[in-house]
Amino acid sequence: MPRHPFMPRHSPGARHAARIFAALALVVTALGPVSAPTSAAGGPTMEARILLGGHARLGSWVAISVHLKNDGPAVSGELRMAGGSQRQTTFGKAVELPTQSDQVHVLYAQPPTFGSDLSVALVSGNATIATAKASLNTHDASQLVVGVIAEHPERIVGSLDLLPNQNQVAPAVVSLTPDDLPERVEAWGALDRIVWQDVDSERLSTPQRDALSGWIAGGGRLVIAGGTVGPKALSAFPDTMLPYRPVVTSDVPAATLSRILGQIPPTATTLPALTGSLIAGRTLATVGDQVVAAERQYGSGSVTVIGFDPTVDWIAKTDTAGNLWRRLLPARTSGGLSFIDDNLLVNAVSQLPALALPPISGLLALLIAYILLIGPVNYLILKRLDRREWAWITMPILIVVFAAGAYAYGAALRGSDVIVNQIAIVRGAPGTTEGDAQAYVGVFSPTRSTYQVSVPGGALLSTSLNGDMFGGVGTSNVLDVLQGDPARVRDLTVGFGSLRTIRAQTPVAVPLIEAELRLEDGHLRGTIKNASTQRLEGAAVVLGQTVAVLGDLEPGEDAKVDVAVQFGQFMQSLSDKVVGPFLGNEGTMTPEVAQTYVRHYMVDQLTYDPNMGTTNILSADGPVVLAWDSSEVLAVDIAGQTPRHLGNVLYYLPARLAINGRTTFRSDLMRSTVIETDAVVFNKDVSSINFGRGSITMAYRPIGFEGRLTATQLAIGLNSGEKGLAVDPVPVKPLASLPPACEPSPTDDCVPDAFDGLAEVELFDIEAGAWKPLPHFQSGTQYAIDSPSRYVDPTSGTVLVRFVNDVSDGVGFSVDVAITGDVQ
Repeated sequence: MPRHPFMPRHSPGARHAARIFAALALVVTALGPVSAPTSAAGGPTMEARILLGGHARLGSWVAISVHLKNDGPAVSGELRMAGGSQRQTTFGKAVELPTQSDQVHVLYAQPPTFGSDLSVALVSGNATIATAKASLNTHDASQLVVGVIAEHPERIVGSLDLLPNQNQVAPAVVSLTPDDLPERVEAWGALDRIVWQDVDSERLSTPQRDALSGWIAGGGRLVIAGGTVGPKALSAFPDTMLPYRPVVTSDVPAATLSRILGQIPPTATTLPALTGSLIAGRTLATVGDQVVAAERQYGSGSVTVIGFDPTVDWIAKTDTAGNLWRRLLPARTSGGLSFIDDNLLVNAVSQLPALALPPISGLLALLIAYILLIGPVNYLILKRLDRREWAWITMPILIVVFAAGAYAYGAALRGSDVIVNQIAIVRGAPGTTEGDAQAYVGVFSPTRSTYQVSVPGGALLSTSLNGDMFGGVGTSNVLDVLQGDPARVRDLTVGFGSLRTIRAQTPVAVPLIEAELRLEDGHLRGTIKNASTQRLEGAAVVLGQTVAVLGDLEPGEDAKVDVAVQFGQFMQSLSDKVVGPFLGNEGTMTPEVAQTYVRHYMVDQLTYDPNMGTTNILSADGPVVLAWDSSEVLAVDIAGQTPRHLGNVLYYLPARLAINGRTTFRSDLMRSTVIETDAVVFNKDVSSINFGRGSITMAYRPIGFEGRLTATQLAIGLNSGEKGLAVDPVPVKPLASLPPACEPSPTDDCVPDAFDGLAEVELFDIEAGAWKPLPHFQSGTQYAIDSPSRYVDPTSGTVLVRFVNDVSDGVGFSVDVAITGDVQ
C-alpha cells in the first residue's frame, strides 16, 4: 500500500519503541488500574488520623483512628501498615465491613524513625482496596511535650514560656481535646505533661480515665488549673488522685502566692481561687486553713492542682507565668520505664546457656583428642597392623568423624528444645494489683524454622526499639503482627540456633505489696509486706543511692527496713547493690549465671540515659520497691510446639514516703528545675551547669513530703562534692548575706581577684520578695547561709538560686544544695 504523502515517516527505532509501549499498555490493561489513595467507586472509603493530635515519640506507641465506610459489597480484610524504628514490623487488624457499614477502628503502631506521615491500607487477600495517610509529628527523644486541654487553650499555650533542653530543643506545646486521648495507656508515651483547665472531666470515657491514671503512675504530670467553670469540672477525677478536692471559691491575696509564683509583680491583684482541704501530698499555697495549690505524688508521676486562673493578665503577661510553668512543668528526664534505647533488655533476653559459647575446657579436650587420634594413635595402630599406607584412607575418615562429633557436641550444648525466654519490667504501686508490663520475648530455635506465635490478652507486639537485627533469615526479619485477642505474630522465621526478639506491652496483674516507709532522723525506716500469694525473690527498697536489701519474701511475710540514707556513693552500681556483685563466670554459662546477667541488665536499663550512660539513680520522686519473680507475665503460645519456658520479672513499685523529724535533703533527695535563663550558651546535665554571659535561675526542692519544713541550715557549695549521711548537718563555713556596702561599690569580699570559672550566687528572699546577692564562693567550699528560713519555703522546701555570669568567658561548676530541718 503506498504511503500517503502527508503521513509522517517513522524510523525503525521509533517503530520498535512504539511496539514496546503498546505491549506495556496491553499488560497494564490486563492487570487493571493501579491503586490510588482513594477507593473504587461504590467501595469502602477510609480516613485516618493519629490521636494526640498526630504527635508521637520514637519508641512509644501511637493510636491511629481509622474511619471506614462501606456503601458497596461486604468486605472481609485487614487494616495494615508498616512501622517500627527500622520499619521492621507490619501491624494489622482484622475488619469486617458489611454493606452500608460505618465503623471506627483503632490501630496501634510504633512510628518509624523518619517520615512525616503513616500510610494505612485496607487489604483483602492480596488486593489493596483503599489507603489513607495520617500526618505524623515525631519528637526528639529528650524533647518535652506538653498537652493543653482547655476551653481556651490559646490562653495557656501563649503563656507557656518553657526552656529548651540540653540539646537546645524547645518544648512542644500542643492543644488537645478529650477526643484526642487514646483508650490504651501504651499510646500516651508521646506526652510528658498535661495542663487541664475548664474542661469537664466527665467527657473522658472510663478507658480514657484508666489510661490517664496509668500514664500518671508511669511518670506523667497532670496540672489542673482553676478557671471559670468551678469544682464540677473535676468530678470524674477520684480523691485517690487529687491532692485536694476544690469545694469553694475564696479570694486570695496575691502576696500569699509568692511561694509558688516567685516575685509578685506590682500590678498584681486579689484572685478568686478554688480552695479545699488537703487530701494527701504537700501544699504549695494556702489562704487561712484552706489549700489554694498542692501537689501529690501518684506512682512515679504527680498531680498538681492550682485553684487560681494562671491566664489572668498580671500572671500571663509578665515573667511570673514563666516562673510558674517552669516550676510545675519541669524538663523531661530519661531513665525509668520510658525507654528510648532498649539494648540492655535485648541483651538480657539473649542470655541463654544455649546461646553461650562452648566452654574452653570442652573445646581444648576435643582439640587434644583430635590431634592425638589423627596423629600418634592413628600412626601407632597402622604401624602395628603394618598398614601405614592406609593413612590416606583413615585420616579423611577420622576428619569426617570428628567433624560430625564436633557438630553433635555443639548441638548437644544448644539442645533440641524450642525455648521461650521472657523478661519483663512491671510497673505497679503498693496497695494495688494493677500494673503495666514491658516484656521482651525471645524465641530460640535449634533449627531453622517458621513459627506461629500468639499472646492472649491483646498485648501490643513489635520488634525491639533498635530493630531485630539477628536471628532472622534474609527479609524475614520483618515482624508480621495481627492485633487483637490473642495478638499474633505470623510466620516468625528463626535461623539455626538463633533467637528472635519480640517486644510486648500490656496491662497485667501485680502481686499485692503493702509498704509503710518513712524518712526520720536520717534513716529510711518502715515495713514491707508481701500480701500476695506468690513468693517474691530478692526484694529491695531503693531511695536514690540508698538501698535496703530485704531478701526473699514468702506469701504473707513482712520485712523491716532500717538503713541510713547516704550520699555520694557512686563507686558501686545500683545493679550491684540490688542484685549483688557479679564476679564473672570463668567461661561457663549456667542457668544461675545467666539469671545474674539478666537481672543486672534489667536494673541497669532502669537508670540508663543514652546521652550519659548509666546514672545509677532511679527516676522516681521517692522510694521504689523492687522485687523479682522467675516466671512469665505473658502466656506465649507457639502453634504445634511445646516450648520450654524461662522467665524473669522485675516488679517496680513506687511507694509513698512519710518524712518526720530532723532530716538533711541533699544530692538525690533534692530535685532541681531551671525556671529562667537569659544566658547565650547554656547546658545542664545530671552533675554540672555550664553557661556563657547571662544568668540562670534554678529552683531546688526536696523530694515530696507532707507537713511543714522548718529549715535550720541551708548550705550551698560549688564543686564541693556530696558525701555523708542524711542525719548529719553539712560541714560548712558560715556565710552571711552580702552587706549593704557591697552595693553599689563592690568590696574584695564581693568579687574574686581573678576569673575562676565560677558564677556569682543570689538567693530569693521570700520575706522581702527580692533577690539577695552573696559574696563570691570559693571552689570546693560549702557555705551555710544566714537565716535559712528566709529563703526556704516551709510548705514545699523550695529555694530559688540565681547564678550570674557578667564576663564574656563561660563558667562551669557542679552545685551542691543541702537543706537541713525539722519536718512536722
